[in-house]
Amino acid sequence: MIMKTIQMLLTAIAAAALMGCAATSTTVVTQPVGPDLAQPRINVNAGQGRLLVYTARDVGIGDPVAYFPTHSAYRIFKDDGSLVRRVDNRASTFDQQPVTVTLPVGAYKVKGRATNAGEVLVPVVVAENKTTIVDLEGSTLPQHAPTGAGQWIRLPDGKVIGMRVE
Repeated sequence: MIMKTIQMLLTAIAAAALMGCAATSTTVVTQPVGPDLAQPRINVNAGQGRLLVYTARDVGIGDPVAYFPTHSAYRIFKDDGSLVRRVDNRASTFDQQPVTVTLPVGAYKVKGRATNAGEVLVPVVVAENKTTIVDLEGSTLPQHAPTGAGQWIRLPDGKVIGMRVE
């Protein structure tokens, strides 16, 4: 009985270590992230664009072979603070890629978890026939781009999360 209790306690401690200490504060990014400046690679309906957010991955407990971490959910808000959509950030049950969201052209705010930075609030711009990418995971956009290039939006720790609006 004591061994079972010790095993449960160790499992709980390991789970807490994997999840990290959850910060209660939100990092606020002041510069909006915009779409890639290259020519459009997609063709969506007029007046709409796409948003693709790579959020921090949810870490599961259990058999690591059977469990694949998915990108954590995030929320999209209008500039006035009203909720537009909560996004369960995976393309499908068996596809761990983040989901691409189609939105009307405009300015929004994305609130989601960033790897090693907790929850962040990022202003984004959705432009017609373009895709805006926000990389809160730190795996998609180039992290070692020259700092003088001036094209990247970064978190306070220097991690690139998106492209500057034109």
